[in-house]
Amino acid sequence: MVVDRGEELTRRVGDADVVRGVFDQMPMIMAVYAGPQHTVVAANEALRTFFGRDEFVGLPIREALPELAGQHVYEILDEVYATGRTQVAREWRLQVDPGRTGVLQEVYLDFHMAPARADDGRVTGVLTYAADVTEQVRARQAAQEQAAEAERRYRDARDVVTALQEALLPTALPVLPGARIAARYLVAEHDQVAGGDWFDAIPCADGAVALVVGDVVGHGVAASAAMGQLRAVLGDALATGCHPVEALSRADAFAARTPSLHATTLALVVLDPATGRLCYSSCGQPPPLVVGADGSTRFLPGTGNGPLGTGTTPTLAVDTLAPGELVLLYSDGLVERPHRTIGDGMAELAKVAADAAANRALPLGAAPTPTERVCQLTVELLTRTGYDDDVTTLAAYRLTTPTRDLDVEVPTTRSSLRQLRQQLDDWLDRLDPTDADRDALTLAVWEAIANAVDHAYPPGQPGPVRLEAALHAGGVVECRISDQGRWRPPDPGVTHRGRGLLLAERLIDFLRVDHPSHDDAPDGPRGTVVTLRHRLYRPAMLASAAGAQPAAPALRPPFAVDADHDSGSPRLRVRGPIDIATAEEFGRRLSAASRGGVLPLTVDLTDVTHLASAGVQTLHRMRDQLAAHQQELVLVAPPGSPAHAVLEIVHLPHTGR
Repeated sequence: MVVDRGEELTRRVGDADVVRGVFDQMPMIMAVYAGPQHTVVAANEALRTFFGRDEFVGLPIREALPELAGQHVYEILDEVYATGRTQVAREWRLQVDPGRTGVLQEVYLDFHMAPARADDGRVTGVLTYAADVTEQVRARQAAQEQAAEAERRYRDARDVVTALQEALLPTALPVLPGARIAARYLVAEHDQVAGGDWFDAIPCADGAVALVVGDVVGHGVAASAAMGQLRAVLGDALATGCHPVEALSRADAFAARTPSLHATTLALVVLDPATGRLCYSSCGQPPPLVVGADGSTRFLPGTGNGPLGTGTTPTLAVDTLAPGELVLLYSDGLVERPHRTIGDGMAELAKVAADAAANRALPLGAAPTPTERVCQLTVELLTRTGYDDDVTTLAAYRLTTPTRDLDVEVPTTRSSLRQLRQQLDDWLDRLDPTDADRDALTLAVWEAIANAVDHAYPPGQPGPVRLEAALHAGGVVECRISDQGRWRPPDPGVTHRGRGLLLAERLIDFLRVDHPSHDDAPDGPRGTVVTLRHRLYRPAMLASAAGAQPAAPALRPPFAVDADHDSGSPRLRVRGPIDIATAEEFGRRLSAASRGGVLPLTVDLTDVTHLASAGVQTLHRMRDQLAAHQQELVLVAPPGSPAHAVLEIVHLPHTGR
């Protein structure tokens, strides 16, 4: 007897209209895709509502949801269709365009993708369902942002391997005039396999930069300790001018006589940003990837070197990195996947890196430069379905235009000095150094400018001051602050002056003051020149979670003073810079709040971006004025704040809160 297929399905599954209605009412986001193009053959109301459109059935997913390009969704569907293996992802970050308004929104989904099969077992499509967990993720993120104490507890409870690894790895990368460097390190999900990976970026004496990614065999404390030893040996050789082959030979010899370093894999790239010349070696490590300005990708040809300490002689190959191109070094933890070959993982890496470099992957709120995007998003997108080892990325982008020097001359009027501050801030924005380096250099520059204002020209007679700043090949900024006046010794009756340059000298690498003896040569050359040098670094991102995001850049507010009228005694909260351009107003606000020194005063300096000697002098005067009326000046500057560092140096009493 022949059984009608429709009748059989109705008997086993239920009436088609009933099943269709129930499918459409399911609260989960559900869809069924057919064929290798993933043509939508069923889409329920939850999916249509989520994406804000009705036209899905009959369209391939790339046409139905084009905004998902670069977000690694199509590729997962391809994998499920090709392999027949189910894929599950939790809290998958997506950027979608509900209603096709042209405005992206960031959402999070829990995904489940399973193969649809014919009666003979062939995969004919993909069944998907997802839950929108955006609100839950947002709530958790908000709680994490507001709970600094929870973060401290988390860090205190970290596994010792993770803490040791972070202590041994560089937390900052050099800032160079011709290249932009970024790195990201992700600790393995399982503590027992964490440890051993490392990266480094080392400025060389000839202006090149050496990039290293390596992996010590083994895991745990022993591997981390061995990694630290090898990194020190190789880094010292490269930093002191050894040729890359000699540096590799030293590392190879050290690994050969150190059992814990035997068979360590390593990739080394030495890049000259000025010429683009690129020398490299892959010692058992996957080859570096070059991403072109046009989105093309290529892996550098292998050098045929085995791991360190195994008896092979390290050799170098030579290539060229064009302006606008990027070279990416990475550990094998990024391309190794269960049930996937290394070749498949490398092909997937090339696709994701190209999308990230071109800002096609998760563009909403993306990092501003290709290096940051590639390092962040290759790790985030390629570890979503799990990772079994530490993951390391290190990238260098050859700038199309090297960093320009700054050369500005203005009169020593307050309005002109404010303009000069803005130009210096804009120049440093392009370099993007760590907050500590930026604060130190900015304060030193302003102390030198204040020196010109105080000593070069008579009161009420402004003259020119010139700021020249250049970023040199080794990552050192050199600033020259010069005037055309005649040096006037400080007034010995002013007890709070003369600390500015001493303060600056404590904060930066080098400071020198040059001026001729005008008493001996009254008609001779004029002017004083203050030369500052300071090496700049940029933060590297070390993370213990794949979805961790880089910290947003700190805002630099303008100078402002807010009065707290609710407290029992006057309290001022100061924001922005306190320097020669703002110290006078700062002093007026202090005097007004304390009624000329007859009321006790609390000054909160938590949000002060930098405290120059002119501000320190104002605080000293206010303290003396209050003391004359038996009143107290309380300064609030929590540890880690720019004001705290300065107050510690000048020995002004303060509290953390």
